Amino acid sequence: MKQLLILIISLTFVSTDLKAQPEGVGPFDDAVPYSLKSPSNLYLTNRDAEEVKAFFTETGKLQPNRIIAVNEGYSHGYRLCYNNSACNGSDLPARWIQVVTIDVAECLSFFEEHNPELLMAPFQGLKTLSGKQRLGDNEFSKVYDRYKHIACLLYRQSEDHEGMMANELALVIHRYSDKIELETNQMLASDGDGVMLLPGNNARNEWELWIECIEEINVVGYTTLIEYSDAPQAGSR
Repeated sequence: MKQLLILIISLTFVSTDLKAQPEGVGPFDDAVPYSLKSPSNLYLTNRDAEEVKAFFTETGKLQPNRIIAVNEGYSHGYRLCYNNSACNGSDLPARWIQVVTIDVAECLSFFEEHNPELLMAPFQGLKTLSGKQRLGDNEFSKVYDRYKHIACLLYRQSEDHEGMMANELALVIHRYSDKIELETNQMLASDGDGVMLLPGNNARNEWELWIECIEEINVVGYTTLIEYSDAPQAGSR
C-alpha cells in the first residue's frame, strides 16, 4: 500500500493563488470537475490539449491576447492569457486558462527509468496473486504491459464510504480489495454446510476480479488537465 499512497500523492493537484476567471469564458464542454464535492478550478478530459485550445479560440468566442506553450515534464500544452499581463506576476489580475495533456509514452519512459515501483502500484493485488497461485508471470506480464499506462493517468477526487475525499484510483482498488476479501471469507464460512470452490477456481475468480478492477481504473482515468485562473461559472460564454 506504500506504493499506492505515493501514487495517490503524485496525482493530487493543489490549487493556489486563484484569481479572476476570464470574463465571458466558460468551461470546456467535455470536461469533468477534478473534485466531485467542492468547486474547483481544475477539470479533466480525454480530449488532447490541441483540441481544447481550438475550442477556446474558435470564431465568435472571446479570444486570448496571448497563447504560451507549456511543457511540464511529460505534460505538454498551452496557457491562454486573457489580458495584457504576463499571465502571472503582474499588477493586473491574471486571467488565463491552462491545458496540458500527458504524453503517456514519455510518462512510462520516465517512471520505468526512475521509479518503476510507481507503475506497479495499481497491480500489487494481481502481482501478489500471480506469485501465490501459479497463474504465471507471463500471464501477469501481459496484463501489466496492456494497462501499465493507468499509473500515468489523472483521477478525480471523490468521497469514500466514510465521506472522506480520495483519489478515484484508490477508491476502485479499495472497493475491489474489500469485495475479494468478503467473497473469500464467505467461502471459508461455508465449509461446514456449503459447497466450497476448489483453490484453483478461487484463484481464478480472484484473478478475474482484479482484472475487472484494472479495467475500471482505466475507464475512470483522464489524460488532460484544464486549469482556470479561478473556478469557471456555468453558462459564462
